[in-house]
Amino acid sequence: MYEDNLKAMESSTVNWTEFELTMQSGNCDEWDTGKWPGHMRPPTRDINAAAQPTRLISPDTLLRKRRGNSYEMATLLASMLIGAGHPAMVVSGVARESTVRNEQHNVPYPYPIEEVESVETKEEQEEVSVKYKLRPLPDLESHLEENLAEVHRQRAEEHNRMEQELLRRQMAEMELLAVDRYHYRRSHAWVVIINNAPWSIKPKITYTDVNGDVVEAPPSGIFIEPSTGFICETNCKQYILVDSIWNEYNYYVNKQTYQRVADLRWDLRDLNDWEHMLPGEPPEMRIYNVGSDENIAEEEQDVNDEKHLDCICYWVNRLHIGLADYEQRFPRSEKKVQYKGAIHERFSPYSQRDGKVMQLTLFKDDNCTEPKVRYEYFKNRVDRMIHLKYDYETDKHEEQFMKGRDDSLQSVEYYSDTTQPRKLYFVASSRLDSLETIDLNPGTTILHYKDRADRCWYREFQFKPNGGVLKKVFERFQQAEENDIGNNDIASRTFMFQQNKIVLKFHYTFGALTATTVEFTKPPKPDYGKELIYDEKLTKIYRANPLDPVRTNLELYKLLLEQLQAEDHIIKQFEKIQDDISNIFDLRRWEKLEPKLKFSLFDPLRNGAAREIRMQQYKEEEEQKQEIARKPADFLAPYLIPYKDQEQLTQEQSMGAYHACLNDLKTRFVVLLNNLQRQYEDLTSEAKSLNRFLNKFENQFDNFDYNRLVQQAKDLELRKRMVQQRLTLTHQESQKKYEWVKASLQKDPRLNLKKEEEKSSDD
Repeated sequence: MYEDNLKAMESSTVNWTEFELTMQSGNCDEWDTGKWPGHMRPPTRDINAAAQPTRLISPDTLLRKRRGNSYEMATLLASMLIGAGHPAMVVSGVARESTVRNEQHNVPYPYPIEEVESVETKEEQEEVSVKYKLRPLPDLESHLEENLAEVHRQRAEEHNRMEQELLRRQMAEMELLAVDRYHYRRSHAWVVIINNAPWSIKPKITYTDVNGDVVEAPPSGIFIEPSTGFICETNCKQYILVDSIWNEYNYYVNKQTYQRVADLRWDLRDLNDWEHMLPGEPPEMRIYNVGSDENIAEEEQDVNDEKHLDCICYWVNRLHIGLADYEQRFPRSEKKVQYKGAIHERFSPYSQRDGKVMQLTLFKDDNCTEPKVRYEYFKNRVDRMIHLKYDYETDKHEEQFMKGRDDSLQSVEYYSDTTQPRKLYFVASSRLDSLETIDLNPGTTILHYKDRADRCWYREFQFKPNGGVLKKVFERFQQAEENDIGNNDIASRTFMFQQNKIVLKFHYTFGALTATTVEFTKPPKPDYGKELIYDEKLTKIYRANPLDPVRTNLELYKLLLEQLQAEDHIIKQFEKIQDDISNIFDLRRWEKLEPKLKFSLFDPLRNGAAREIRMQQYKEEEEQKQEIARKPADFLAPYLIPYKDQEQLTQEQSMGAYHACLNDLKTRFVVLLNNLQRQYEDLTSEAKSLNRFLNKFENQFDNFDYNRLVQQAKDLELRKRMVQQRLTLTHQESQKKYEWVKASLQKDPRLNLKKEEEKSSDD
């Protein structure tokens, strides 16, 4: 009945890491077709029939057909586990109707829900260690009533615990009763992994007994349901009876008397509990009774001496799941399972247009009629979105992105109604302005920063919702360090545009109960080219500590100039922030309408398409380079930018662009020739100085130094000849190029030089 063996599986391409992920995530059932949630279709026979299947197909055939009964699925799963080195066995027994039918309607959603982790801005509060503190007052109140209430509460808890225990026992006894006439006749197969099995290659589980000795724990079992991939202990209530178990070595029949599957003992060497079909197989299961004067000769014996029966050799091909089949996972590339109050949908990678790989919908009721929250998970998107959460009650969307976006966007919270508040989260470490969050409300925009050089961490813009005109800007700053000299240490700053005022509030100084404030009333703007006139009557100062130094008018004047510059900068920043927010939401709207997926260049399933894309891009770049090389340089284009809105230039404008282009070209050549001439003169002067030095001190050098200086003089002469040749060639080429540019400008149709050409021809 068991059609595979260990050697075939050891060389299989199935990887245990992938398989373990598959089993724990419930993906063993990822090849279902139709309504059956398992990864194979259920058998076509009556599910209540008592007869077991008359034949089993091989695991390799099952992988190709993608449909089979529970016995075939359990055999496939056990084969994969054995190939990975686990002591797995197929269990034949009786299970409950919901397990046999694989109905999950009464099962709560078994996987953890990944929520969107929004980074909330929290002010760091330093814990102040108090060395001396007052002793608390003695408690003189009576606690008799509280003690009596505590005693009554404990008695009530004990009574409730006893009632719950009694109810649990009654439920356990009722579970042993047959539900219907098919209760003990629903045959089912699943997989058990026997820990500490004698033939297992996995590390043994040990414990320390009362004597302090390390003892090997008795064998225990762990069940795996092949239709769902769920792992459970042997005390789970979905299995009723265990008739027999088998693996590639032997077949065992259960002889134990028990009420629950949890009472079973899993030591297969005990013949009182398990009957072996093949005695002494595998060899690790053998138990020898050796006397004190006997020795067991460890000699190799012929296998025919212990031959029990002749069996045909295994004919099953090695199990191989190709990359394309493993990535597809589900027939029709999708799977839908309904749990208690939840619907779980999974999709194969690249099967959905928007890159969705999973969707979870939670409902208010168990029948899944009124949706409450929807979670969507994405992969391989160009916009790097990985998570979307939608709340049906509040109509709120929460999107989360991976790092790497150009706008450093991390997550977005918004409503379908654009008048509702919205919130944007950014990766502050990857932005130049260290922006962390943006809170958008009608008429208000709040920015939070992190680790800025100017210590600003909060900025609030208040404006008119319709016109976008600023009314007020409020900023907060962190306190400066003690070693920071020359800092104004501003705590908050307010720009009131309608009142035409600037209010500064400084951090608390030592010994002050209030904060120092400075209020400026902005003076009228001076005329162009004149400086601002400071009027001390327009300044109000409140000093919290009278001992603080008094600011002079010059210091106040400089402080006012700084705030006026900051005000201009903030106005420009507000316009930029508004444009950035509009661009972000416009981009997100386009990314939702036209989602694009990406794939790795090393993806073996899609590297052909990637190569075609790269070759197409390379071809377009080469064509663009060739087109640029064939097309002559347009010297006149920069000078026509001021007249881009005019269809035709006037004669004066044409002459101005004509002479400006020629003058700039002439100036460039003159500067280049002057630089070359200067280099030539410097090299000539250096060569003459070195020759005079050698002629004067020729007898005072040894051969090595003298040869080195002679070589240096030769290098100077070579460089001088190169610069001279370059100077000559540049002079000749500049004259030719100047004449060519002049002729091309005179023939350029964009310039109106007809009358000038006629005058020159008449002359």
